[in-house]
Amino acid sequence: MASILMINLPIAGHTNPTLPLTEMLVQRGHDVSYINGEKFRRQIENTGAEFIPYDSDQTSLNFRQKERRCFRDVFDTAINLEKKYDLLIYEMYYFPGIKIAEILGIPAIRQFSQRALNQKIFSETSLYFKLSGAILNHRVRAIKHAKYIGLTNNTLGKAIINDKPMLNIVYIPQIFQKYRESFGEDYLFAFPLKKGIPGSQKLPYEEMKSPIVYISLGSLINKKGFYKKCIRAFGGKDISVILNTGRIPPEALGEIPENIYAYPYVPQLEVLQHADAFLTHCGMNSINEAMNFAVPLVAMPIISDQAYNAERIVELGIGKKVSYFKSSGRQLYQTVLDVCNNEYIKSRCLKMQSVLEKETTLEEVVGVIEKEFSNNEKIH
Repeated sequence: MASILMINLPIAGHTNPTLPLTEMLVQRGHDVSYINGEKFRRQIENTGAEFIPYDSDQTSLNFRQKERRCFRDVFDTAINLEKKYDLLIYEMYYFPGIKIAEILGIPAIRQFSQRALNQKIFSETSLYFKLSGAILNHRVRAIKHAKYIGLTNNTLGKAIINDKPMLNIVYIPQIFQKYRESFGEDYLFAFPLKKGIPGSQKLPYEEMKSPIVYISLGSLINKKGFYKKCIRAFGGKDISVILNTGRIPPEALGEIPENIYAYPYVPQLEVLQHADAFLTHCGMNSINEAMNFAVPLVAMPIISDQAYNAERIVELGIGKKVSYFKSSGRQLYQTVLDVCNNEYIKSRCLKMQSVLEKETTLEEVVGVIEKEFSNNEKIH
């Protein structure tokens, strides 16, 4: 049994993809501790891992203040732990993870919640992607904190390319990764298949008329204007819409038509089992879950890797793309309707679903971890 430390930032798109591996490691008998923000306590404890909150008190801070503080808080919390660990596992967005492992004198594994990057891919990425990366670095004050931590590569892009641990786990299907052949054996692509489980929010599926469309822009994008556009576009139409409004209360959106079911939270895995189409911001976790249930996609990228993800969705034939900034409500409605009625896209989604069933499983990932580090006498 190994003692494993996992670290991360309190961002759903970067934390949720790591939880299945956390649970699997616990099930295999390893002692796992996970440093993260307080809002992920329940999810982490449900995996069987020990939850470790940040040392600093963030209760009085707003969302942006927490975002700026947590980059340094993860570091301070990790290096001040009295418990000794055999292995550290970090998510790619928190790139100082490899430095923490060095300080603790233990090996490290990196997890990618989105596509993997190397010099070949980074050199071809769009200015839009690089600008998004710069904005993310600014939001978490990465360069400032990197100086405090003592990092040579002080931005996400530099660190991803130059600070490589001995094993990298990428949570996307191999078919989704551009230039897959340019990554060595130290990159393991895995697609954890997920089962839909009932959520605490009960949705009246029996009342909904087909087709059922699910709309969600993830946990970071919450714009009242967009949700009102959706209400105007889909309201009163012969279609049912499940609208995830995130931090915007549904009551703040005015009168909501009977065919639109708006909630600040929805059980996404459950909803996708009922949906005929999914309008998404193209976060990789959401795409993986949609592919798992063969749900056709309407791709609406906004920042970071989402533009690339939208391109791959179109290239693979599993959906269509619309513009977040330029598309009118009429265009949104028409594109969603086209996707719902497109037999080719439906067949491609089913084909993709069958391909994904042959991808590397979590059991195989854990097996590689145990074999790799038992050779170093770090995992027994």
